[in-house]
Amino acid sequence: AACLACRKSKVRCEKGTDPVRCRRCAQTGGDCIRPTFNVGRRKGVKNSKRKGLEKALFQVEEALKRAGPGVQGTDANKAISELKSMLAAGQESRLNGPRSRKESMGRRESIISQRHVQPEERLAVDDAENPLQLLARASNLHLSPESSHGQSPATATSHLPANNSAEEMDPQMRRVEAFFGTTHFNVDQGEDYDPIDLGLVTEDEAEMLFDFFHKNLAHTRWGLDPALYTVPWTRARSAFLFTSVMAASALFIESAAALSKRLSKHCKFLARKVTELRHRSTEIVLAFMVNVPWMSPGVHSTDDETCWYISMATTIAIDLEMPKISMPAEAFRNGAAGQLTRQDCIDPETALRSGGFKDVDPNSELGRRLVRRRERCWLALFVLERGMCLARGRPYTVPITPLIRRCDRWHISDIADSMDGALVSMAVLRRDLDPLFDTIRSLLDKFFEQWYLEWGQTIGQGPQNRLPPYVEILVTHTRLSIYSLVINHPTAPLEVRHFFRTASLSAALNVMRAAVQGEKQLYSMPNNTAIMVSFAACFALRLSTQIANIGNANTNSSSAALAPSVRTLIEETADVLEKIGNVTRHRNSTCGLYAKYLRSIVKKAAAGTGLLSRQGMGTPRAVQQGHVYGETARQPTSFKDTTPAWPASNPADLFPFSSMSGDQIIEALNRAGGEF
Repeated sequence: AACLACRKSKVRCEKGTDPVRCRRCAQTGGDCIRPTFNVGRRKGVKNSKRKGLEKALFQVEEALKRAGPGVQGTDANKAISELKSMLAAGQESRLNGPRSRKESMGRRESIISQRHVQPEERLAVDDAENPLQLLARASNLHLSPESSHGQSPATATSHLPANNSAEEMDPQMRRVEAFFGTTHFNVDQGEDYDPIDLGLVTEDEAEMLFDFFHKNLAHTRWGLDPALYTVPWTRARSAFLFTSVMAASALFIESAAALSKRLSKHCKFLARKVTELRHRSTEIVLAFMVNVPWMSPGVHSTDDETCWYISMATTIAIDLEMPKISMPAEAFRNGAAGQLTRQDCIDPETALRSGGFKDVDPNSELGRRLVRRRERCWLALFVLERGMCLARGRPYTVPITPLIRRCDRWHISDIADSMDGALVSMAVLRRDLDPLFDTIRSLLDKFFEQWYLEWGQTIGQGPQNRLPPYVEILVTHTRLSIYSLVINHPTAPLEVRHFFRTASLSAALNVMRAAVQGEKQLYSMPNNTAIMVSFAACFALRLSTQIANIGNANTNSSSAALAPSVRTLIEETADVLEKIGNVTRHRNSTCGLYAKYLRSIVKKAAAGTGLLSRQGMGTPRAVQQGHVYGETARQPTSFKDTTPAWPASNPADLFPFSSMSGDQIIEALNRAGGEF
């Protein structure tokens, strides 16, 4: 066939010495593009006078004859005779006269019922709610409604006609089509990307760091399926995620200081590259989230890049349609989709194609895991963003999508990860919190009791079904956040304010208690959690200080012991935060800064009471936990000479908050709660 350039100039297209380009294109230096489909009659095809069904039958006969010796003989003759009998029956029915309108309508209804296509689905317009996505579908509009209806975008585009015109092959037109095309993945691979190729880390070190992450840090940063995110697979998919996982692990290994510095620096380089070159993939979203929990502090408390990283992760996730529920297109045709709409769902085949897995079967285990990883990523992003906003007092940006509304049983699956239960529990908690800000006390308590009852049995540990420390801190901080929103409500009666002050102090003490008791499991505490714990400490200190003078003058020993007991618990919390911040020499964490800050405000609060005495009058500390890797624990900076102690009351009268249960804390506050 002649190339497009010769066709346009209407000259003979002759092959030259160049096997790729014709003689004219070789002379002009242009691209020699030959269409894959030739218009007109093919060689050896004769004009046929047969028409209609007769022509179709003749073509079937010829096809059977050319099919090969396996279908010759009786099988071929049998197929031809059956086709002829069907043709004769159709001609007889047509000769018998036109059918009545009623019979015709009945036949049409039976056909529709066989297809199981509901009327509202036949009238559905895919992506009508998404202008840019609808523009991307514009190239599929030439398909007839019957052929394109119900197809996923991937299926529809795979059936595009091959006889493209010369205008469509024009470079400018191709650029226009690419501009309006659907958003596809764009992996972050290239020169100076891979840390192993750059010599920053060896393959053995990478295996060790990944193994460490999945065993020791996965409970802190949800979203990564260990069955998928192995070293070879992650390295091939995303250099940013590959480096981020290793950098996070190196932060908590004492002997990996130099390695941690190299990987952290490369992480920042890749983050800039991803933003500059618009790389998009599920793994890039996960990479941004992996970097958030242990980000180094800036000059000011708001100078780190946490908010920017979450914003970038949210943008990429929405571009890749991660908020949508995976639902096959057939579910809408047979009515199995329930109350879901097309705009809330994405076909699994489309999801795999958009991620670069067009050859993976959506029904295979690998295909199901790949589709599920998208949903897990969106749930993890929702939980992380809500936690960050609560910790920093920012408005929410990640919306509550149908996937989040229907995620209560999402963790129940044969391919579920061990951390999916904890992830879903937090997603349900954050999701159901929005309508609770205006509820009354009974509804609020009932909500948390129901949550503890359901998720304590699901993810609880030990005979008492105790929640993991990290989850317990998040839950208790959530309760404290709710109380802090209504504690100063101008229209609240005095009794209501008393209740919320007591409940807020109880929640704040429980946050710190969970941090102290779960010290061994919280060595990888994220920055957001450190903010939550510090907020609880400041909140408790504020409330206890307000009644300090009243309590000291009161004969009620419980009231007098409340403020020093709270300060003792805050100091114990500061010890834990400082240990976590100094878990390795190169761990540049905000936890240490918050620990020093808590000690300074406790010192000021104690000095304000005018009472100084020796330290050690507070709650006896538990046995110091060893290093998380079995090494010798590094002692935090000593504050024994600078930190004032508590009132010179009997140490036995102080409340040992750090070793008490939640019910015991409430009972202690009720005994000392006359001033509340």
